[in-house]
Amino acid sequence: MRIRLTTLSAIMVALLFIIPGASRLHAQIVDQVRAHIEHSFVIGNTALPPGDYTFRMMSDSQLTIMTAWNEKDKISVGFIVQNITDDHMPKHSEVVFRKYGDTEFLNKIFEGGSKVGVQLTETGRQEARLVNQGLQPTEHTEEQQ
Repeated sequence: MRIRLTTLSAIMVALLFIIPGASRLHAQIVDQVRAHIEHSFVIGNTALPPGDYTFRMMSDSQLTIMTAWNEKDKISVGFIVQNITDDHMPKHSEVVFRKYGDTEFLNKIFEGGSKVGVQLTETGRQEARLVNQGLQPTEHTEEQQ
C-alpha cells in the first residue's frame, strides 16, 4: 500500500508540471495580435495599405478563420489559416511575409512566447502568377513590441 501511494504521489506531481507545459506547446492563437505594418501587403486577393492591424480568430470558426482589421481605414479581411509549429519561440508577436520584389504577402502569424502559430492556407491570384513565373520569395519577419 505504501509503495502504491508513493508511486501515485510521484505521478501526480509529474502531471502538475507536464499538463500546463503541454497545453502551451499545443496552444493556438486565441488572443488578438496587434501589428504596426510599415508597408503595403496582400492577403489573398486584397491589397492593404500600411498601418496598424489587429489579427484575431473569428469566433465559431474552429480556429480556422482569422481576420485582419485596420480601425483607421475601416478595412477588414478574412482569411483561412491552419496551425503550424516553428523551431523558434518568438519573444514578441511576429508577422511573417513572403516577398516577391516589392510586393509582400501575409504568410504566418505567431504570438509571443509560443512556437505554435498560424499560416495562410490559400494564395491569391497575384502570388500564384508570380510563382508560375518561377519567382522565389524571400521571407520577411516583422517582430511586434
